[in-house]
Amino acid sequence: MQQIDSVLNASTSKVYENPEESITLGMSVFENLDYTKKTRTKALMLISLAHTSKRNYQKALEYILKADEFSKALDDKVLQIEILFRTGTLYQQLKIFDKSIEYLEKTEQLALLHPLHDAVGKYLASSYIVKGFIYKDHLNCDIALEFFDKGIKEYKKLKNVQVNTNLSIVYYNKGNCYTLLYEYEKAKNSFNKSIKHAQTEKANSLIAFAQKGLASVYTELGEYQKSIELLKTAFELSENVGDLVLNSSIYNGLFENHLALNHWDQYQKYLSLYTKTQLEIKTSERNSISDSLDENTKRQDASLNSIKKQFNNKFKWFFIALLFIVISIFLIVKRNRKNIKILKSKIKKIQKQGLNH
Repeated sequence: MQQIDSVLNASTSKVYENPEESITLGMSVFENLDYTKKTRTKALMLISLAHTSKRNYQKALEYILKADEFSKALDDKVLQIEILFRTGTLYQQLKIFDKSIEYLEKTEQLALLHPLHDAVGKYLASSYIVKGFIYKDHLNCDIALEFFDKGIKEYKKLKNVQVNTNLSIVYYNKGNCYTLLYEYEKAKNSFNKSIKHAQTEKANSLIAFAQKGLASVYTELGEYQKSIELLKTAFELSENVGDLVLNSSIYNGLFENHLALNHWDQYQKYLSLYTKTQLEIKTSERNSISDSLDENTKRQDASLNSIKKQFNNKFKWFFIALLFIVISIFLIVKRNRKNIKILKSKIKKIQKQGLNH
């Protein structure tokens, strides 16, 4: 069991690089009834994370909720805190902010009560970070930065816990906030920190995101050629990742910078690639919605069939009971008629005897 748990953990660390492989592994472990409930719960969490990396948040939520259901039978507070946090994060990504806050608050409550800070501290820190994302989405970067700093402080308390990936993500978002606030030097500092933490984990997609963010600062400062060089480097790193949103934003940056430099051929080239990628994103979103609707339809059909089966069973027993009652009444009536007939016969016989006397 320890061996398969190690395999799941290894796949989790590489999920952003090869999500399909993680989904295949997770499904094979979850469907194997020989594994413990805890191991199968972790497999569901891996599948959810893989769908998250593909930005299929509805599918990811489906599997994390299934993991939540599985984990209820386990006395494992750390696992439950992690699932609560991931659920809150998925609701945030789906823009269902009230549900997100609800799960994040539960995460923080349980994490603050847990006696081992290192075991749950990263979820407490990450909960603050996600709250920062919510405020950032509401264009309130001042409050968002407060939560980002609160999360970073919690991360730095942790010992023997790898948080470079998380720090890369939070510094990337800090960089975006500083860019929106026109604090470009702080933005560059944050993006460079994001790159550094991502490089430690060799997370190419995160490096590319941070480079794209840094390139946007150079665009704002009018250093278009420097921005183009960074974006091309980012694209080389992201090429095998298959993140359409990342690729789209890189193409967007490239055509804008080439336009600023009057490089018309390059502008047309990257505008065309940007438009094509946007179409692929829309198609992917429609397919995702269609898959979600299909799943909902299947669940509704299954529920309807179950209701029909229950109704048919109840109707069958009702019919049997009714038939039994009818037969019983018929037999009682028949017996009563027979008794009445016998009684009438006796009365007539008595009456005859009385006349004879």
